[in-house]
Amino acid sequence: MPLDAIAAQLDFFVPDGTKPQVLMAANYTGENERSGTFRNTPVTIADARAAEPAPKLEREGFELLTHTSYVADFYDEAMIKAIHYPEIISLLKASTGASHVHIFDHTLRVQDVDLRDANDTRGPVHIVHNDYTEKSGPQRIVDLLDAETAKIYQSGRFALVNVWRSIGASAERLPLAIADARTMAPDDFIATDLVYEDRTGEIYQIAYSDAQRWSYFADLTPHEVVLIKCFDSDTGGRARYTAHGAFDNPDAPEGTPPRESIEVRTLISFS
Repeated sequence: MPLDAIAAQLDFFVPDGTKPQVLMAANYTGENERSGTFRNTPVTIADARAAEPAPKLEREGFELLTHTSYVADFYDEAMIKAIHYPEIISLLKASTGASHVHIFDHTLRVQDVDLRDANDTRGPVHIVHNDYTEKSGPQRIVDLLDAETAKIYQSGRFALVNVWRSIGASAERLPLAIADARTMAPDDFIATDLVYEDRTGEIYQIAYSDAQRWSYFADLTPHEVVLIKCFDSDTGGRARYTAHGAFDNPDAPEGTPPRESIEVRTLISFS
């Protein structure tokens, strides 16, 4: 194992021939109910900071960028929308070449239960997954955009990209593992119904394969973001889906603060 890698475990879905489902907790509070079997599997997770060449959004499906936000308090919803959303739009246009960027939501994920409850946030997701599928990716355009704007996105290439940032002192206790999209096979992606009170979406849960290669970025700061490609309409060889999930870092120093992070979810167009 490379010196800059971690021996850790990730939570994978075990396929059984039936389509799994996740019953989403009302108002995004409490625990979601998942059908099927999951297996905590040992994996080697490399530090992507040491990778040569550095991972890129279009090749591996994820990319690290330096970015300082002017948001003073990431628990202030109004401040995020007024300041951070425009920051992310500018960042994505500059880094991806996108002509249009639509931010449709953001999620704060907090490891400490008391802090999570005090701020009405969610916990990190250990189950390895990708946020959209071949079916639900294009459906996001229909669900989120007015008819005229939807035509712009549908007229050419579009993608769904998450922008992930640590907002606490450290993310080392519960970092985000991300798979190299080039090492994933079609059978690794298990379409899963995401059942809400008012609609049913679809994600991919991930089955383990020893061909997969996993990475994380060590010592992330609030002045960095990780772009994660969750869907791309281009089938010509670019990264289209990027599996990811939180993991307990056995090498985190004692006393490392609990993770606090924000992910901004975006729909980008190249038309």
